[in-house]
Amino acid sequence: MSDNELLRLKRHYSIIAHSPDDVELRYGTWNATSFMLSDESKAGYLYRLIARLDGSISPAQLAQEERVPREEIEALLDHLISMGVVESNASSALDHYLDTLIPWRASEDARPERPILLLGDAAVGSEIRSHIANSLPDTSTALVEPDDPVWQVASSLDVAWLNDGLSYHQQMLAFEGWRDHLLVFATTLINPIRLRTLNRICLEHRIPWIHAAIDGPFLFIGPIFVPNQSPCYECLETRVMMNLRESGSYQRYKRALVKQRVQQGIPPIEPVLRSMLASHTALEVMNFALTGSSCTVNKLLAIYLPTMEFTYNEVLRAPGCPACSPLPERDDSELYFDSSIFING
Repeated sequence: MSDNELLRLKRHYSIIAHSPDDVELRYGTWNATSFMLSDESKAGYLYRLIARLDGSISPAQLAQEERVPREEIEALLDHLISMGVVESNASSALDHYLDTLIPWRASEDARPERPILLLGDAAVGSEIRSHIANSLPDTSTALVEPDDPVWQVASSLDVAWLNDGLSYHQQMLAFEGWRDHLLVFATTLINPIRLRTLNRICLEHRIPWIHAAIDGPFLFIGPIFVPNQSPCYECLETRVMMNLRESGSYQRYKRALVKQRVQQGIPPIEPVLRSMLASHTALEVMNFALTGSSCTVNKLLAIYLPTMEFTYNEVLRAPGCPACSPLPERDDSELYFDSSIFING
């Protein structure tokens, strides 16, 4: 922890003082989660210290003003960090709004650093774009049309080039324009082949992207895939396969996609489902675009429509993933120095 790092209690926590030495941190309404903190030494300053964690004062200043030993402050902050109840900056779009966009604290830094590209189903993409434009008018968003030549390469079911080294690098040049963007792929029909191609493109060019889909009675939002930092789409697919009671049907579905035998129906409530998918996806996109954080990094939000159950399912990296796991010899570096530094220099 840096001496100049300004930490604050996350906004969704309420501070409940049971005594100067016993403090409860609570969040939630129906199923509240609580953390109890107690000072066994009964020094009488625990509540005062926690109440002052608003991000405006450094640990050194807090120790000086409250006349508390510095090591006590550091021990308390280390404990709060391990509990995950403090932060040094905004971790959601709402917090970012409260920090920078309220009238008395207007800031020019309130726009995402990355432009946003919307792929997949044009109807869902248009709704997501509308939500983002209404909430963040200065954000650069673009809807990739189905006849876009670059998108046609990415969405083609002929993926033999992914396994051909020379063709792979030649085709990847077409996607240079997507670098430094945040990609949003939203669809009403899950196509694993197309998603795996997009996954390889984003890994190659280090492009973060989010996956959102309608799948029968489920809405799936996320995960947000961050190359070199989070599991990739093929990790997610591997985890799904591991949890399927009968994976043969999934493989048959993929073969039917290749043979173009899958016909998509139009459910009568699709416009409603599309709007739900778009609104939840837009919120996650704004969270990540503004703060670099989101509830769906490493997690998949699943909404089961018949009973309106919301669950966040953790997605872990798959060992030996063919897409994002390092390969021996290719990704190894020297033990004491890396010769590529001298070559690149």
